[in-house]
Amino acid sequence: MPVFRDAAALEKHLKKALDRLQAETLITVQSELGSTKVSPYDTGRFRSSWFASEGTGTGAVAPEGTNSPNTDATGLRVDASKTYTISNSLPYAQSVAIEGKVVSQPANWFFDFQNARIPKIQEAAARVVKNEFSL
Repeated sequence: MPVFRDAAALEKHLKKALDRLQAETLITVQSELGSTKVSPYDTGRFRSSWFASEGTGTGAVAPEGTNSPNTDATGLRVDASKTYTISNSLPYAQSVAIEGKVVSQPANWFFDFQNARIPKIQEAAARVVKNEFSL
């Protein structure tokens, strides 16, 4: 475990750890939402339209015919003091995620992911960061 005699150095180390924790969580949540195991799947466009952004959603959607998960979260320069959003702006996304109008997954798939899976993703990210930053 690193020893800090300078408060500024400790603050910098902890800030980097928080940034990494936020990034790890964003990347994993987007990755899992883009998987056929989690997101309802027909053509693949829905699972390809989970976009990560700083602040509010971008409004972006995957072009028709897209069938691979979006990975734009990996390119974000994450700052833990900022807010990030993962959104799906397809016109039918609310019907699929919130209203449960799907056939390939249980109707409550999104709420199950949000309430059960995301806390586990956060715990796993915390373990990674704890080891990586010797916390």
